[in-house]
Parts: sequence; C-alpha cells; structure tokens
Amino acid sequence: MADDQLDALERRLENLEKTVFGGADKDAYYPKACITCVDTLTNIQNKLNTAVAGRKKIGRLYERLSELQCYLDPRSADELTLSQGAKAELILAEEEFLCKQAARFDTMQKLKDTVDSEHIKAVPSLAPKLQDLSQLQIKQQDQTAELTEDTRHLLASYNSIITILSKQFVQWDEILTKLEQETQSKTVFD
Repeated sequence: MADDQLDALERRLENLEKTVFGGADKDAYYPKACITCVDTLTNIQNKLNTAVAGRKKIGRLYERLSELQCYLDPRSADELTLSQGAKAELILAEEEFLCKQAARFDTMQKLKDTVDSEHIKAVPSLAPKLQDLSQLQIKQQDQTAELTEDTRHLLASYNSIITILSKQFVQWDEILTKLEQETQSKTVFD
C-alpha cells in the first residue's frame, strides 16, 4: 500500500515538473526554479507567521482548519442537519414540483430533434436576410404613411371642389328657376 502511495506521489511530482518546466530540460533549470520556489514559499510562510504572531484566535483557527473545512462542505452540512427520514419527507413534499419538472424534461427530450434540426441551426445564417426584410418593411411602412397622407389631401381637395360645385349648381338652379318664372310670367301677360 505504501508503494502505491509512493508511486502516486511520484506521478504527481512528474506532472508538476512537466507543468512547471514544460518541454525544457528540467535538470538545467531545476536548481534555480527550486531555489526560487522554496524562497517564495519561505517568504509567504514568514509573512503569515508575522501576521499571525500575537493573535491567539488565528492560531486556534489554524489548528481547527480541517474541522472548519468539514463544516463548510455542503455535503457535511446536509448530513449534520437532516436525517434520512427528513430528506425523504423533503423529497415527498416536492413531489408535485418534481413530477412537473420531469414532464417538462420529457417534453424537451421529445422536442430535441426539432431544436437540433437544420432549420433551427440555420437561423443565425438567416439573420442578414431578416435584417434586410425588416428594413424593407420599415421603408414600406413609411411609404404607406406618405400615401395615406396624400390620399387624405386628395380627398379633402375633392370634398372642397364638390362643395363649391354643389353651391354653384344650387345658384345656377336658383337663377334658372327665376328665369323660368320670369319667362312664364311674360307669357302669361302677353
């Protein structure tokens, strides 16, 4: 078992060396890199020790760090707070929601072929055509608005002409009626 752990440790060390040195000859750079790495780690350790010195709470926190990590792990929080029965009750309480989600998932699975179809995949390539059509529609809407306004002006002109002509016809009718009456009265007196 110790041999397996030693082999695993050696493989991890080799992977680390490959990451650090890449394709370069590690033996040529190893002393420099090792010294730099050790110096950096020592410097960090000294700074941490200086920062922690005289602070008892931080020291105690370091001692209990593994315990803190255990409490911060979401899996252990579930284990500490909920029993298996409570977890089962939670699942049963959410049964309706879970069934709805499962039905939605089934629907999505059935529609997967449609979503993955070539027509849907071609949508991004059709975006320029859609943009052109949108611009054409906006242009046509503007032209329609202009045509509507021109038609309103023409109808207003037509209505005013008809009104003037109607008044003129009424006047002519009145004049004609007077002339006819005068003609009739002259013929009656003659």
